[in-house]
Order: sequence, then C-alpha cells, then structure tokens
Amino acid sequence: MRLLVIRSKAELSVKGKSSLVIKSEKAERERGLRDVDAVLIIGGSVKISSSVPPVLSLFNIPLSIVSRGNITIMINPIVTRYNNYRRLQYTLEKTKALEIALGYIKAKINGMINILKYHRVEPPAIPEAPLMSNDPEKLERDIRTWESLASNKLWDSLVKLIKNEQLAELKTRYDFQGRKPRHADPFNKTLSVMYSVLYTLATKALIAAGLDPTYGFLHKTSYSIPLTFDYTEMFKPIAIEATISMINNNGIPELDDDGDLKKEHVNEAIKTLYKYITLKHKDTGKTPYQQIYLKAFCLARYLEGRCRRENLTLTWNRALYREQDSKEKPHEALG
Repeated sequence: MRLLVIRSKAELSVKGKSSLVIKSEKAERERGLRDVDAVLIIGGSVKISSSVPPVLSLFNIPLSIVSRGNITIMINPIVTRYNNYRRLQYTLEKTKALEIALGYIKAKINGMINILKYHRVEPPAIPEAPLMSNDPEKLERDIRTWESLASNKLWDSLVKLIKNEQLAELKTRYDFQGRKPRHADPFNKTLSVMYSVLYTLATKALIAAGLDPTYGFLHKTSYSIPLTFDYTEMFKPIAIEATISMINNNGIPELDDDGDLKKEHVNEAIKTLYKYITLKHKDTGKTPYQQIYLKAFCLARYLEGRCRRENLTLTWNRALYREQDSKEKPHEALG
C-alpha cells in the first residue's frame, strides 16, 4: 500500500497522464501514479490543478481531502468492470440492503466490545440488536436507534482506556467529551485522520470489486460515498484501538494554528494505523488491510449469490492478531 499524504502549503498537478507533481516552498517532487494507491490531502492550504481529478480517476485512485472537520472523497465509480454487480446493487431490495448494513454495524459494535475485553475491562450492557422486519422504514429506524445507543455506551467505557494523565489533559485543555467527529481536540482529530485513511482504502476496494461507493445501503446519498461509510463501519474499531494506543504511548498530539494535527502527528497517526492493519491473523494469516479488499469482493459476489452472508464481515479482535516485520512504507508524507 502506498498512501500519498500532502500537508501544508503545496501545489498539486499532473505531468502527462502518469505522474503527479507536488510543488512546495522547499522542493518539487514527481511521483508515478502506478505506485500510488490513494492521495490524502489534509488542511486547506493545498492548491489542486483541475487536471488532477480526471487523471486520478483513470487509475481508480481516490482523492481524499480532510479540511475543517469534513472528509471529501472524489472518485469516478464508472471506471470499473463488472457492470452486473452495480446493477444488482442498485436493484437490491431495501430490507436486504439494510440487513447487510446491520451486519457491518454489528461487527463494529462487537469489535468495540473486543477492545474492552482485550484490555480486561468489563463491557457495559447494551440493548439487543434489532430483529429483521418487512417494513424497511421501521427497520432503518430501529438500526439507527440501536447503533446510537450501543455506540454511546461503549464510548463511555472506551475513553477510560486512555491513561489518566492524558485523559485529564484532554478534558481540561480541550474539553474532551468522547467521540465527537467535529470537536477540536487531538483525540478526535487523530481518529478522524485514521478514519479518512480507512475511507480511502475502502473506496478503492469497492471500486476494484465493481461496486459503486456512491450508492449506499443505510447511509443516504447526501453523503458523497454512502456505501463506503456503510462498509467501513466494521473496520473502525481498528482505528479506535490504534488512536488510544498512540495517545497512551506517545502523549497528546499537538495542533497547529488552524486547529489541525501538526504534520508530524498526522504522519504518526497514519503510521500507527498501518501497524494495526498489517497485523496478521494467527489462523488465516490475513491482515485487516487485505480484508478490506477481500470483503469488498465478497460483497460483490454476495449480490450474485456466490458468497455467504456470514463471510461479509470482519470483527476486530486484537487477541487474534500477531505483528509482522515489514519494510514497506505505508505512506509518503509531502509538505
């Protein structure tokens, strides 16, 4: 995996149809697009040539922008193979689509529970997941209500895994109150950076599998990539545990004058996430990074009846993974 991260003041353009040119105050660099899986821009100081998005789309490379608490991912879902998968995706019965989305959310909730168990903390009691219903409007309401209640209870316990010193600083200095995506504190900023990486990888995986990230099962089309948001739910516990680990081991990340993570802490966040998504499962040998792609292809095959529903999801459990030695660079930070 090669994630190209661009931060601070820079200009992004293309050379021919095969290279990106990144020009900063200090240097000008060129990167071949065949070596890039995704481009992640953080902050509002990067100027993008109008020729960049079309060229990236030719290589199915997502362009992700994280600025002022918002995440935007630009892709071209038409540049894919397997039109039959998209046809099945668009015509999938609503209750069946919600059943898939519920499976992803269940995996997220169980992954959050496993984080607490791994750290020997008794998980809180959470309500039972909703039962399937033939009424799609009722089922959707039930899923959203359950996910909100379960997540809030689990987050109350998860924040207590942060070391006392760091947690006290987060609360007194930044008014930290748990997971709030647009809150200007280093914990939420770090977690959002990790989520943006997962969104970017998941978007590329869904496109590679022949699916349309802009057509979701539970998330609405008001989001730019609703299927990506549905699909990434099951991988979020990995980022949650990585964020807690990073803050506990390295202290509170610093923010710049714009309220974003400083460049070195953005790099640290991505490096920490990469460490977790390249852990190998003790039984299967598969990494979460590989599973991001494998589960996307399983979803596409499931729509054709060629993959079992129980194989659609991954439930994070750190106890089942072991570290591996790797010399591959997870990302390259420029600017």
